[in-house]
Amino acid sequence: MSVVTPPQAARRADRAADGARASVAEWLRRPRPPLAPPRWLAILATALGGIALLGIPLVNPSYINLTVTLVMIWTVVGLGLNLLVGFGGQVSLGHSAFFAIGAYAVAVGGELGIPHPATLLVAGMLPFAVGYVIGLPALRLHGLQLGLVTLALAMATPAAIRAFEPLTHGSRGIAIDADPPSWVPLAHDQWIYYLALAAAVVAYLATRRLARGRLGRSFVAVRDAELVAETLGVNVWQTKTRLFATSAAYAGVAGGLYAMLLEFVGPENFNLALSISFVTLIVVGGLATVPGAVLGALFVQYVPTFTSSVSPAATGAAYGVVLIVFAFFLPFGLVGLARGALGKVVDRLPGRRG
Repeated sequence: MSVVTPPQAARRADRAADGARASVAEWLRRPRPPLAPPRWLAILATALGGIALLGIPLVNPSYINLTVTLVMIWTVVGLGLNLLVGFGGQVSLGHSAFFAIGAYAVAVGGELGIPHPATLLVAGMLPFAVGYVIGLPALRLHGLQLGLVTLALAMATPAAIRAFEPLTHGSRGIAIDADPPSWVPLAHDQWIYYLALAAAVVAYLATRRLARGRLGRSFVAVRDAELVAETLGVNVWQTKTRLFATSAAYAGVAGGLYAMLLEFVGPENFNLALSISFVTLIVVGGLATVPGAVLGALFVQYVPTFTSSVSPAATGAAYGVVLIVFAFFLPFGLVGLARGALGKVVDRLPGRRG
């Protein structure tokens, strides 16, 4: 009969603990397919979620409407950026620039007397055009080079806003009257909430269709193997440029809504930290996933609110720590975590799937 000495028992316990840690890390990093709920559950969840979203601004105070509206605005940005980074494989650290263009399109358009719902169209079209022009030369770069170009774009945005003072009013900013039309019986916060909800729903459905359709497959093909995609007949540069411009349009519409919500825009609203929060949004939510934009938007809206109450510098530190943790342990973001936690439960539910 062998005798286990205390050092041997300690080593065995360490090996067991190492195995448990390795298995947990492997489980967290494992890729998983999307959840496949039965139709009755999908319809029920959609109906209840729709009723809740429509009713929120009517029963809650304005400060809650403000935060929920911001979540929907970040969702629109995240959907567009995830198309570019997650599905297209292109690095962008400069989406705050397109966000600013959309915001100033609404502000300047309002000063010119254009109705604000119409200025949102300009807030989408103008960043699309700028993104297309920038994308033509920039997307011939890859990886770090492209990231540096877009980073420079974000860093130059506040200075560019101040440089165009006759149009943007420089550091003084522009006040915006974004109250609803007289025939709309809503307060300002409710009006912007429903505009943001409509934009988020349209962006979500459009992104989901793009991701699942032929264009989405071409995006992924270009991301994974450009030469193979080109051999199969995909126009790589045109695909990448259009994707970059479309992602910029998403950011522009979100920026327009942001300006209407705050009723003021100034260069300090569009600093580099805003672009970093956009990148954090898609990494935390889950790259190349449509629902990940919603989960990431919830994170960037509510976590900084908590961390800033602890320390003014805690938000930046939290972003850094979270990005490192997700890069090493949760590469598929909160969506991957939710799929792993709920997958078996959802698969056991009865009902027809399709």
